[in-house]
Amino acid sequence: MSLNELLPAVEQLSHQNKLRLIHFLLLAVAKEEGCNLEFTESANIINQEDLLLKQLASTVAVVWSPHEAYEAAQTLSNLLESVKKEGDA
Repeated sequence: MSLNELLPAVEQLSHQNKLRLIHFLLLAVAKEEGCNLEFTESANIINQEDLLLKQLASTVAVVWSPHEAYEAAQTLSNLLESVKKEGDA
């Protein structure tokens, strides 16, 4: 079966089945590359999921927003003014 024949069928899959297909393809490609990403026991999968959740819980995400970033706005304004002056000279 060619990729062109397969793609319409993939588009009809549910979101969950698309994720399962991605997982299947990831494992297949990894296996072809000599890596084994599969877990043989469901307990290992649960332990890995718990480990990932703990890692995510301990991760601190820093989010910057330009909202109320007055110094950044002033710096940008100064830069734009200097570029404009250089262009006028």
